[in-house]
Order: sequence, then structure tokens, then C-alpha cells
Amino acid sequence: MRRSRKRTPRRWAGFTLIEICIAIFIAVMILLAAAPSITGVIQERKARKLFEQFDDLAREAGKRAVIERRAYVLAWDDSGVTMLPKEPKNDAEAQGGQRVDFGERQAPELQLPAALTDAAPVVWTFWPTGTCEPATVICRIATAPWTATYNPLTEQPVYTSP
Repeated sequence: MRRSRKRTPRRWAGFTLIEICIAIFIAVMILLAAAPSITGVIQERKARKLFEQFDDLAREAGKRAVIERRAYVLAWDDSGVTMLPKEPKNDAEAQGGQRVDFGERQAPELQLPAALTDAAPVVWTFWPTGTCEPATVICRIATAPWTATYNPLTEQPVYTSP
């Protein structure tokens, strides 16, 4: 006796080309809708990383100023920011110590609201008392912009990223 097997109708054996195209189209539309938010997250991470590198340098300058009981400064140039003592004891100290190099990107802009002149040198001072000059640091890098306003009494930043 022969068993009869039910055969699956041919039209249910797989997906049609139209169904596959519709599924791919829907997946592409979802990815296109998610792309701007993913780009924003990536940009925020880059901005935060640059800020954290800079903030670590500022904290180190403040810490050294208190420990060594002498003023430290962060000095700006075209490609980065260098930490050095305000009054170096020797040539090695005058060359500078730690540095945050922004490379091809431009270094952040320093604004000193308490400066007496508009043409103040581009240095930010940390005093042995554990205080610093009030400052706003603005990073205008297109892919990772941020702004940090530092409290002169606590040396703590208020970080913002657009």
C-alpha cells in the first residue's frame, strides 16, 4: 500500500521576488530613518572624548599647582594646548609637559571674561590656592563641537554640546 504524501503547493515553497524586494525596501527605509540619530551619537562621543582629554589636562594643571605650590598654565598654540609651570625652574620645564594635541583640527578657543585687555595672552592660569581664572573653552570642530565654562573657585566645568 502506498502512502500518499501531501505536496506543498508551489506558490508557498518560498518567497517571491516581489516579497523580497518589499522586505529589502522596508529595511532600507528603517536604516535611513535611524542614520541621523546614529550619526549624532557618534559625533557626541567624539566631542565628549575631546572634552575629556582637555579636562584631564586642566585637572592635572590644577592638581600640580596645589601640590607644587606654584602656578601652572595651559598655553594655547595653533594645534593644541600644553601644560607648563608659569615660572619654569629650568629649560626642560620651559619646553612644557603634558599636551593635548588637536592635530589637523583647530585647538579650542579660550575666553577669559576677567581679563583686563582684549589682547590677553592665550594662557589659562591655575593658582596654588586651588583656584583658576574664570574661563570658557569653546571647541569649534565641525564633527565634535563643545563648550565648557569653568568655575574659578572649584575648577569644575559645565560641559555643553550642541
